[in-house]
Amino acid sequence: MPGHRTFIILENPKERMEYVRFFEDIGFLVDATPDGSQALSYLIEKKPDMVIADVETPGFSASEFLKKINEAKLSCQAILLADEPVVEHAVNLMKLGALDYLIKPVEIEQLALSAKRALNVSKQKISEKSVPPSRREKVKIVTKDNDIQNILVLASRVANSSASVLIQGESGTGKELFAKYIHEKSDRCNRAFIAVNCAALPENLLESELFGHEKGAFTGAISRKTGKFELADKGTLFLDEITEMQFHLQSKLLRVLQEKVVDRVGGIEPVNVDVRVIATTNRDAKDAVEKGEFREDLFYRLNTIPLVIPPLRDRKGDLEILCEFFVKKYCKIDTRDVKGMTKQAISLLSRLPFSGNVRELENIIHRAVLLADSNLIEPKDLLIDMGESIGDLPDKAIDSGLGTEPSSLKEMEQKMIFKTLDKTQGNRTHAAKILGISVRTLRNKLNEYKEKS
Repeated sequence: MPGHRTFIILENPKERMEYVRFFEDIGFLVDATPDGSQALSYLIEKKPDMVIADVETPGFSASEFLKKINEAKLSCQAILLADEPVVEHAVNLMKLGALDYLIKPVEIEQLALSAKRALNVSKQKISEKSVPPSRREKVKIVTKDNDIQNILVLASRVANSSASVLIQGESGTGKELFAKYIHEKSDRCNRAFIAVNCAALPENLLESELFGHEKGAFTGAISRKTGKFELADKGTLFLDEITEMQFHLQSKLLRVLQEKVVDRVGGIEPVNVDVRVIATTNRDAKDAVEKGEFREDLFYRLNTIPLVIPPLRDRKGDLEILCEFFVKKYCKIDTRDVKGMTKQAISLLSRLPFSGNVRELENIIHRAVLLADSNLIEPKDLLIDMGESIGDLPDKAIDSGLGTEPSSLKEMEQKMIFKTLDKTQGNRTHAAKILGISVRTLRNKLNEYKEKS
């Protein structure tokens, strides 16, 4: 493994340094840049074995980059990272030769497994065991709610079994966090935790992602691909939004769960796997079964251990301690000196319906930490006028967060975007981070406003 060279193209300095440290720790030669404008010339000069790049990096077009790699007949493999799943984009990039298209945040273990596949060094120890224990962050579920505590007790009791788990709950309740909690408490904790979003990829691509394919299995299959089941062997496979999986794949998944073997697309011999499956859905799974959208036999196979996560509106007692946790978290990440929140800010938050649950609260607090002018977050710092439903809030609450009440949701959105850009002195990357959206989404919004002006 010593001598393998990796080129990392990531704008986010925290992510970039984390990946650099990890690959250096396991013996790679690493070069990194926040700007992809010189990527191709670097490739031709240094000839790295692997490239890890964010598809949103300034000066970098992932599709053009892959085309140039093919034209130059370079042997390096490309692992691409995206802020949000765009199915058509993912399919095009995979057809152009990208080895992997991963949705952020990417677990370092998953990145290591992709690197192992990229370099085809199965005898090398680029695996989940290569991840330094000090780098693995412990899962922390912040709560004093009785229902959540009971769920954690149950999760701990079944963690060491091989039984499948089905976690149901609204979007943003932290279903993946509970899945990681179970993995961490299990005897598989030192093996891989691989996540797959079943709704993010079309049927043909999802099948290949899950089960793998042989070279020549279909147009564009220029080499063998190891599926996520094989990558998760002896570990945990997390299947998010399982009820969105097509019927054809549901039957294949049922076979894997029953027989403990995987059939690669175009393969001849089945491959034995030992994988613990944890699936989630934000829908009522029984309702999906009754509507004929989800196999009943697969439902019962997955639902061996059922967990239902309550929405944040039903556990408002956790609001203050969650706010405290997120303030500390983002002060550390963004080097800010915010000590807490005013009573008025907490009161304003307590009136929100939180349709986006804990994820919505986390995004609000992150923005507030970045925008706060003092060491306490005030109502004006919350910027609750975008994405949050404020229809049920009294006028005084709206005024305390905005100053004046805009005439429409679009106007509220535009006002907050301009206010954030003003705060960041026009830095779109920083503004997008505060707003909790991608730079591309921000750019599209600004173009929309320009066309209407």
